[in-house]
Amino acid sequence: MKNPLRAFFRSRLLRRDRSTVPTGLLPLSRTGSAAVFVDGTGEEDTTEVCALIWDSFNRLGIPVCILCPRPGDLNWLGIQRKRVRAAQAPRQEDLFISLAASPECFAAQYEACCSKARFKVGRCALPGGEYDLVVAPPEGGEATQAKAFVAIMDYLEKIR
Repeated sequence: MKNPLRAFFRSRLLRRDRSTVPTGLLPLSRTGSAAVFVDGTGEEDTTEVCALIWDSFNRLGIPVCILCPRPGDLNWLGIQRKRVRAAQAPRQEDLFISLAASPECFAAQYEACCSKARFKVGRCALPGGEYDLVVAPPEGGEATQAKAFVAIMDYLEKIR
């Protein structure tokens, strides 16, 4: 059952911090920096995914910020705690990728809504249509975050 108080504060938080930057398709050649959200709250090991992300963007010469919050890094609303956010460098990404498989992951939804990126990519559609591109696994199929990232990068490399 959803907590109505938490839902109220989450909706106010999204309304207050929502990005007003216009978004659209952007080729990798025009991407200055990227941020990738990796869902660290599940049972999947994220070290392989983070290494794959780091290698892929280093190969392209694009600086990347990997957001991988653990369950202890989230506050009662479901977003990263202030101490975790303070430890990160300020972000000015052109590309935002969310590897969260569920729209129920509020940390991913918050990061996507509030990101100032000009191009946003996700694995599942969010309320409000935050993503410019959604790459979902085939019907009935379940993909790991690493497989989803590889598929997303394949699509991004085809955009000219």
